Amino acid sequence: MAIEFDKSGHAIISGVVRVYHFDSVTGEYIGVSDELIPEGVSIPGSTTLIAPGEKTTGHAWIFESGAWVLKEDYRGQTFYSTLDKRPFLIVNIGPAPADYVALAPKSRFDIWSGSNWVTDKEAEQKAMVESVNIEKAQRLQRATDTINPLQDAVDLDMVTEEEKAQLTAWRKYRVLLTRVDASLAPDIDWPQPPAA
Repeated sequence: MAIEFDKSGHAIISGVVRVYHFDSVTGEYIGVSDELIPEGVSIPGSTTLIAPGEKTTGHAWIFESGAWVLKEDYRGQTFYSTLDKRPFLIVNIGPAPADYVALAPKSRFDIWSGSNWVTDKEAEQKAMVESVNIEKAQRLQRATDTINPLQDAVDLDMVTEEEKAQLTAWRKYRVLLTRVDASLAPDIDWPQPPAA
């Protein structure tokens, strides 16, 4: 026998009724149970007699204004800004923030095309050239730091035959370094430094 309720929502006679639970703050569907409702008592708080629809991936049923509403649910997923690639972890029910997508960029040079990430080849090449120039400067500095004391030994007429050979090898190495063309990055054929 179906239980009946008066206008104020209290049971006219005792009986068992199926109720659908929702979170009291978010309204999110939690589950279902059969409850014994005594005469003169209403259904428990944060429940309804209205059943939500079927479970749908990527969505959550929310009870609001007396009805179930299906809302986007990306909780636990990371979305990425199409403006600066910054990641954002979704923690609330609802759509992703504007200008964020679920597809992760593959490199720091990716830009959003409107439908997917595309690598900005010009920016990538520029960064590779800058990296090679930094590496080249560091190698040149190391060569110069090695050459200077050897040249001092020559200038002061204190050089040994081994030091002369090292000085020549390091100077040749430094010349080869100056000929490295950074614009060929990433295909750089670095000269090998002399053995220590």
